[in-house]
Amino acid sequence: MISLDMSSVYALGAAFSWCLASVFGHRPAVELGSVHFNRLRMVVSTAMLAIYGVLTGVTFAVPSEAMGLIVLSGLIGAAGGDYFLFKTMQRLGPRRTGVLFAANAPIAAVLGWMFLNEVLSTKHVLAIVIGFVGIVLAIIYGKRRDLAHVWENITPPLWLGVLFGMMAALGQAIGVLLMRPVMEGGLDPVVAGCLRTSVAMLVFWAILPVDAIKGRLPPRFLPPKHLIIPILCNGFFGLAFGVALLLKALETGPVGTVAILSATSPLMLLPFVWAKTRLVPPAGAWVGAVLVVLCSAMLVDG
Repeated sequence: MISLDMSSVYALGAAFSWCLASVFGHRPAVELGSVHFNRLRMVVSTAMLAIYGVLTGVTFAVPSEAMGLIVLSGLIGAAGGDYFLFKTMQRLGPRRTGVLFAANAPIAAVLGWMFLNEVLSTKHVLAIVIGFVGIVLAIIYGKRRDLAHVWENITPPLWLGVLFGMMAALGQAIGVLLMRPVMEGGLDPVVAGCLRTSVAMLVFWAILPVDAIKGRLPPRFLPPKHLIIPILCNGFFGLAFGVALLLKALETGPVGTVAILSATSPLMLLPFVWAKTRLVPPAGAWVGAVLVVLCSAMLVDG
C-alpha cells in the first residue's frame, strides 16, 4: 500500500489544487481560448512565484546542468501540456478533461519502460488496460440524459477532444520525468516552478504577433471583470501552489508514486460537479474515475 509520508501528502495536495484550478479554469478557457488564457495565467503564476520567492529570501541561482531540463520541462509540460489541457477543457468540460489528464500516470509508466529501462510487468500492463477502460467509461458513458449543463457539454468531434486530452497527459508525464533529477539535486521548488512557468510564458507571448495577424485574439485583450478572479485563482492553484506542491513531492518521492497520487483529481472533482450542476454525476463518471485511480494504485504497488 502507499504510505502517506510527506511526499505523498504534497502530491495529494497538488491533485486537490489542480482540481480547484479546473473548476476556475473552464469559463476563461471557453471565452478566451486556450492560447490567450494560458498567456494571461502564465503571467499570474510566474509573478506569484517570483514575489513569494523574493519575500521568503529564496536564492534564484540554478546549476547550469539543471537549466536545460527545466527549459525542456517548461516547453513540453507547461507550454505544450497546458495548451492541450485547456483545448480539451474547451471541448469536453472539466470532468472529462480531468480523467484524460490523469492518463499521465500510465503514460509515465510506459515512457519509463521505453526510455529508462524500467520493468513493465504483467500487473503494469493490466493497470494500463484498467486505466484505459476507466477513461472510456468516464467519457462515453459519463453523462446523464437529464444533465444539460455547460460543464458536461461536448464540442464535436469527440475524438479531437480526446486526442487533445491525451496530448496534455503526455506533456505532463514528460515534464514530470524531466524535473525529477532537478528536484533530486535539491533545487527549491518555488525557483523551479517559477523558471518552468517563465519558459511557458515566453512561448505564449512570443506567438502573440502571429495570433494578432491571423485574427485569433479575443475582442478584448484584457479579460473582462467577471474573468479576473477565475484567472487569478486558476493561476494560483494550477501553476503556482499546485506545481510547487508537486515539485516539493518530487524532492523525496518516487516519480511513479508522485505522478499517481497527483492524478487523483478526477475523483476529487466529482463532488464539485455535483455541487455545480445540483445533480449526482452519472454512474459512468464515478466508475471511470475509480478505475483510473485504481490503475494508478496498481502502478505504484507494482
